[in-house]
Amino acid sequence: MRPRYIPYTLKGIKRVPCARCGKPSTQQWRVCADFNQYRGVCTDCDIEINAMVLNFMRVPDVEKKLVAYRQRLRKLAA
Repeated sequence: MRPRYIPYTLKGIKRVPCARCGKPSTQQWRVCADFNQYRGVCTDCDIEINAMVLNFMRVPDVEKKLVAYRQRLRKLAA
């Protein structure tokens, strides 16, 4: 797959497999060290990435924030 430097549309992201596990993507991530390429990720992998980042940054109340984020994603999916 060629690099993507423009964000996916809501319709387009659904056509992209998750860069990590291959499930259909629902979110997209872009990492500076990856030359700012957009990569699609599924909901489960997106939550895992967010958990890793919150823990790395030593953000307080990580679990509470992740619960709220999961609820927000469920509402978007409905």
